[in-house]
Amino acid sequence: MEHKSLGQKLRQRSDLLVLAELTGGPGFSFAPIERFLNVYQEAAQGGRAVLPEGFDFAAIALPQNPGGVANLEPAAIINVLEANHLLDGLDVVPHISCKDANADAIVSSLVGFRKAGVFSVLALTGDKPVAAKGVFELESVGLLRLIRKMNHDAYLGAKPDALAGVHQFIAGAAVSPFKYSEATQMQQYYKMEKKVRCGAAFLITQVGWDWRKSLELFIYLKERRIDVPVVGNVYLLSTLTPAPRLMHDIKLPGCFVSDELLAKVYSEKLDDHIERAAQQVAMFKAMGAAGVDIGGVHDFATFTRIVERAAEIGADWEPFKDNLCWPAKEAFYLYDDSGRAVPLSQPRPTLGKRFFDFSHRAFLDPDHAGFRAFKGTMAFLGADKGEGPVYKLFNASEKAFKYTLFDCEECGDCFLPENFGVCTMGDCEKGIDNAPCGDATVDGYCGNNLERVCVGNRVYEAAASEKGGRERLRATINPRRNPVLQHSSSILNYLFGKDHTMKNALISIGESVHASIPKTGQIMHQLRDRGADAYTQPSPELDYIRALIESQAADGADYIAVNLDAFGEDDPKLAVAMMVEYTRLVHRWGDGVPICIDSSNDDVLEAGLKEWYRVGATPRGCPAQPGQAQGPAPTVIRPPLLNSVKVYTMDRILPLKRQYDFSVIALLVSEDKPTGPGGSHSVDELCALAHRIFDEAVGKYGFKPEQIFFDSTVFPLAIDMPMEPGVPGYTYRTFETIRKIKSDPKFKGAHFSLGVSNSVRDLPGRRIGVCRAYVAKAMEYGLDAGIVNAAHKYGTVEPDPALVELVDAFAQLDGSLDKTGKAMELMGQFCQQNRKPS
Repeated sequence: MEHKSLGQKLRQRSDLLVLAELTGGPGFSFAPIERFLNVYQEAAQGGRAVLPEGFDFAAIALPQNPGGVANLEPAAIINVLEANHLLDGLDVVPHISCKDANADAIVSSLVGFRKAGVFSVLALTGDKPVAAKGVFELESVGLLRLIRKMNHDAYLGAKPDALAGVHQFIAGAAVSPFKYSEATQMQQYYKMEKKVRCGAAFLITQVGWDWRKSLELFIYLKERRIDVPVVGNVYLLSTLTPAPRLMHDIKLPGCFVSDELLAKVYSEKLDDHIERAAQQVAMFKAMGAAGVDIGGVHDFATFTRIVERAAEIGADWEPFKDNLCWPAKEAFYLYDDSGRAVPLSQPRPTLGKRFFDFSHRAFLDPDHAGFRAFKGTMAFLGADKGEGPVYKLFNASEKAFKYTLFDCEECGDCFLPENFGVCTMGDCEKGIDNAPCGDATVDGYCGNNLERVCVGNRVYEAAASEKGGRERLRATINPRRNPVLQHSSSILNYLFGKDHTMKNALISIGESVHASIPKTGQIMHQLRDRGADAYTQPSPELDYIRALIESQAADGADYIAVNLDAFGEDDPKLAVAMMVEYTRLVHRWGDGVPICIDSSNDDVLEAGLKEWYRVGATPRGCPAQPGQAQGPAPTVIRPPLLNSVKVYTMDRILPLKRQYDFSVIALLVSEDKPTGPGGSHSVDELCALAHRIFDEAVGKYGFKPEQIFFDSTVFPLAIDMPMEPGVPGYTYRTFETIRKIKSDPKFKGAHFSLGVSNSVRDLPGRRIGVCRAYVAKAMEYGLDAGIVNAAHKYGTVEPDPALVELVDAFAQLDGSLDKTGKAMELMGQFCQQNRKPS
């Protein structure tokens, strides 16, 4: 039987996909799963359809220790299923949760699933373990980011002719529309949007019995223009198991059964339970769900009976509304009966939030004098070193203070500012980075500790109490905490830039989307050859470009550079047309990171700039690809960057400032004959070019100084050996130009950028290391921006001192014999040590 993954079928969106959620029996018994699939095998013999027309039995889902109780691992179940040939064309969807393993262990599990040919996974935070300590180093958002990185790495490491065979996980995520307070429900929707931004390709709902809430989810997705397939969760709520009572008594956190529903279930027969499940399947199909995930059924005959009855009901499910509406008392609904959104609450900030906001603004806001005074004092006392009596005294005082106010867990990497003054470690039973999970009760309490208000609710209330707080909460995705910082002072880590807020002093302009890179250029050619819809229809080549863009954004690029000049060598109009397409792609997949339009052709620069603002003028940008998640729109903070203008092209590019906001890289080159030593431009000549462009840009067209990035070009170290005495090297001139411009008060605020990778052309090895050393040395002269591969973390990773010494020798190559001799000696040693064996 032909096998299609769940992801492939979700993209087709034809029949309603049906998943069976199966778990092992008591005592780690495989028998229930085996019985179910054996009966399925018999029913499917000869290729017979096991479900009615319009329904496709697509996959089985395998929970990972559901309810926090140890059970059969999905990986072990898959091994048995494959060994006994029990799948027969079915896809398998293991649940991946964060409760039992740290990030490294989860990576190992995912690699194992990849080797086993598993494509579809459901990424979950996971239930709190009942008899063990939970890990939760990651939660669902962090797990999705990890999976997306694995997907990117797989594409970026593949050969151009092998892209079609690259393994890619299709990761789903959970969402619960069945919450009945404003804070709990809105936080579920906000986190759902974050999950989509981080790579969720489909959504599976939590269990629930409220058709209005189910419809609410679909309205919300449509309103936010989030095009993600939804799989409705249908659970056979039956007295055959203790599930109804456990859900009612909050013994299965996140699941809600009202008093009325519990009484109804206990008054019914099994046929009534099956009927309700069938009605729910029909409801989800009519609402536009891509599929249903049927749980609580280990009998294949009952499973098919539910679906067959749903097929009989068809689209006429509304007469059964009363049987599918069992809400909590005083329930919150986001939309009224007419489908209009209800006004949200406007709480006042609590005394605790006011105190936190004041304290943070007074001492920890870099824009205020209190921060500078506090930082200076602590540095003077030696607390910046992370050791010594002052540090220990401060750390002990901080721990006592923050434990009293926030139940501090001493993570050392504090997210209080991002969480509006609420700690999601000490105040959360799971201690997750991005609250909430889905375990909150109907009245907003933690499903794992009924004496505690859900920390996600507290974050929401605090956010709602400040202007723009809800949108900031909706957009904020906290990174994974740095485990190395545990038990250290989070305030001092923040003060001295050692925690997650650490800023790279180097503005990173991601260089990976460049047609002159052989592999990337080849794939760009393959993509272009796909024809008119190449940039809108899914393909391995387009997925590769997406991986380039998303990985640069995820690695912290401040701009994503696109250079297509290789396509314009024979046909300049082709480069213009392609830049328009790639601009759309960066806008769609760059997660708010602005584009750097990089070209020597002014037509290309202008076309890309206009397209950036044409696309950005619409609420959602370009349409989603069929079957792919569009996701919530990120906020673009900075205007785009144009690379580059020169003194002889600035009259064409700079006037565009009257219509569009943008920054510009000013390339310090001239068509005039250079008069410097050795027949090249001297430092003074390069600075004179900077003055001309700066005066025109700032004085005439209204650019701000910080929107100017000077660039004096980079010469390869391997051949930077002047042939005449007294002639300085190109690296020397570049670095001295940086020093002179950055020390001139006139240029205060302006940046200096370099295409760093040019420095290592023709070197035999260690190119990333040399680039790191080059950046580190150039930053001593004032460099604060670079066209680099953002994945290599230039400016933050400590360079090798020996490589810094090598670069420094070229930075001092002023033409004197002794400096030239030292540079030649060090380069000779470097080449000897890094020469590849024949």
